[in-house]
Amino acid sequence: MILIFEIIYYFRKFTEKNNGEKMIKKYNHLLTEKKWQKYWEKNNIFYTNLNTNKNKYYVLDMFPYPSGSGLHVGHPEGYTATDIIARMKKMQGYEVLHPIGFDAFGLPAEQYAIKTGNSPRDFTKKNISNFRDQLKKLAFSFDWSKEINTTDKNYFKTTQIIFAKLYQNGLAELKEIEVNWSPSLNTVLANEEVILNKKGIKVAERDELPVYQKKMKQWVLKITKYADRLFKGLEKLDWPESIKNLQKNWIYLKDNNNNFTDKLHLKDWIFARQRYWGEPFPIVHFEDGEIYLIPENQYPIELPEIKNYHFSADGKPALSQAKDWINVEINGKKGKRDLNTMPQWAGSCWYYIGYLLKKSDGKYLDLESKEAKKLIDKWLPVDLYIGGQEHAVLHLLYARFWHLFLYDLKITKIEEPFIRLFNQGMILGENGQKMSKSKGNVINPDQIVSKYGADTLRIYLMFIGPLADDKVWSDKSIAGIYNWLQRIYRLFTVNANLKEVNNPNYQLKNNFNKLLAKIETNFANLKFNLAISEMMIFVNFLYKNKEITKEISLSFLQILSCFAPHIAEEIAFLREKKIINFFNQNWPKKYTIKLEKAKKIYLVQINGKFRGQIIKKENLNIKKEIELRGHLEKKFKKYLQNKDNYNLKIIKDKIIVINF
Repeated sequence: MILIFEIIYYFRKFTEKNNGEKMIKKYNHLLTEKKWQKYWEKNNIFYTNLNTNKNKYYVLDMFPYPSGSGLHVGHPEGYTATDIIARMKKMQGYEVLHPIGFDAFGLPAEQYAIKTGNSPRDFTKKNISNFRDQLKKLAFSFDWSKEINTTDKNYFKTTQIIFAKLYQNGLAELKEIEVNWSPSLNTVLANEEVILNKKGIKVAERDELPVYQKKMKQWVLKITKYADRLFKGLEKLDWPESIKNLQKNWIYLKDNNNNFTDKLHLKDWIFARQRYWGEPFPIVHFEDGEIYLIPENQYPIELPEIKNYHFSADGKPALSQAKDWINVEINGKKGKRDLNTMPQWAGSCWYYIGYLLKKSDGKYLDLESKEAKKLIDKWLPVDLYIGGQEHAVLHLLYARFWHLFLYDLKITKIEEPFIRLFNQGMILGENGQKMSKSKGNVINPDQIVSKYGADTLRIYLMFIGPLADDKVWSDKSIAGIYNWLQRIYRLFTVNANLKEVNNPNYQLKNNFNKLLAKIETNFANLKFNLAISEMMIFVNFLYKNKEITKEISLSFLQILSCFAPHIAEEIAFLREKKIINFFNQNWPKKYTIKLEKAKKIYLVQINGKFRGQIIKKENLNIKKEIELRGHLEKKFKKYLQNKDNYNLKIIKDKIIVINF
């Protein structure tokens, strides 16, 4: 008995009735998504030719830190938005750069190493591999050949070069200053990394534990020299006003006691960290106090392997244990390497350029080479940058500072790196609270992809509300999106639901034109929830209309492919019996609809009474009386039968009067 019920359950699960005529299989997302991902990767579909003659479009995501816990559903929200735009722009004829990489230095890996004694390098490598697999399952159109990793020696070689240039130009200085010391994190923090808690106490933004003032010798970058330019440059940018204001207020404060003049609030950037897992400084301190900048031809300066990631017994950073690495002799002079490393922000200050310089052998073009400058000027500024507003001051201000410095060095002719910025809202747990492990409300995208498919997750994240708003996760709602995709699959794969015709009727053409216009408008404004609503309306129309042309069918599926690439390609393959590859197809065009000439209507009055009307047709000449009489006698037969002699008049070309 149990076996019979199991058979019935699985039979119902994978099949459904089609108008009572036959049974069809449901769309199998697990098999289909793997199939198309394999095809896209094998054929390198998402490759970007940086030397193209086409118009460029650079769409960028704030790249993730590869934590041990993997992606959370907040990551795919922003990435799906950029992916939709990347796909549309590609179809519209642009050469699109939509890259991804990993901001992989920093505290989380450092603290893992301190707790476990294991290398942060291995930990980071494993995490990146997991992140990469998760991202590929979501079918983002990333050109993986341009992937960057801030911990890659080929990458941080350029980070070290930029620091060296800052130092050579008087913008990097080692000086004794009051710093924000975090005992819990065992490192100095920049002013931007310190917040006030509810009690008004200074705490680290990362762990919300107390931070104390302490005098230390530290590397600082003189960002204050760029304060005016950083402030004024914001006016040129298409950024949210809230983000612009945050930066303005961080740079200058209004002083109400001094005739409302601006007071500099920005402080020089504390650039050194007392930890292992970061970019080493290309600096040697000689015994006589001289600071020696290691020549660029010796870069990258790599981290030594160590076994203990704790501070030493005398309070020095973990790097102090690497005696063979620290102690150097140059031109007969003895010295020690700098024991500090750069902050995590260093690698993210220029990563949008790193994607442009990455070569096929994994190395990077020389920043000052003609080829590099040509690519930088061709592809910058970034046309659309999407990421969380938590980086309003830290990353965005630092990156703008470094970019202005590169502009001054004539490495680029572009003054601002990010022309348009958009901040996505957070995805909250079903309880309406911010997702966190402690609250037990974290949603793992892997589980969602397994249960419903990547296409369902992508559409759901775009549909639950405006991109900029915080939104509450709902298992019930995502199930509804899954069912809608199944409905689309049935619509296009069951012959009884949708008949393919050669000539679209007026209503079909008109409805498609309206859909396309609204899709284009909503995409431009990043209103993806409204775009999906329009697609739902069109699907309902198709179910009623029951007819479609091959052209409209493929056009609708092409629009769908921006949101749900797997199912769109699969349906197209089943209908056309060949691979369409929507990513490389031209964007759909509207139909030209000729407006029908207004029909001329005549009222017919017989012996003083209104008896109806006639519509002037192309084959009816009203001015020919014989032709008109014949038409009237046929239409108004019961009134004009056996009436041979009657008077016929046309009044004001509107009323036909008959009297007998």
